[in-house]
Amino acid sequence: MESGPVAVTIATILSSIGDFVTEGVKWIGTYVGAITDNPLVMAFVIVSFVGFGIGLLRRLIRL
Repeated sequence: MESGPVAVTIATILSSIGDFVTEGVKWIGTYVGAITDNPLVMAFVIVSFVGFGIGLLRRLIRL
């Protein structure tokens, strides 16, 4: 049994991209929820962002 070429339309491509983005947002929401529910992990994330910001500012000032 031979099958012909599969027709790919813009609608199917956009639908697939939409599904991918939707699942990505759900995945990120799950992990952000896990981080914000645990104060110890949230403290580590905040300290990491503050350290990153300070390092970035120091590099920008040296330019």
